[in-house]
Amino acid sequence: MSIVLARRLRGFHSLLEMALRDERARPRPDDRTVASIKKKKLVIKDRLAVFDGRQMPSGSH
Repeated sequence: MSIVLARRLRGFHSLLEMALRDERARPRPDDRTVASIKKKKLVIKDRLAVFDGRQMPSGSH
């Protein structure tokens, strides 16, 4: 994975974090939306962890 891709993934992860905060701040957050955002964040986190050499992706245990 290139450094450029890693930076893009980190940026996308940050955007998802903002979306998650916004959704949770709503008077009645949608549980499916929250779960979807969390899932996307986890996928990115796993890809970045492999790139950084810290751990194996959670789906490969």
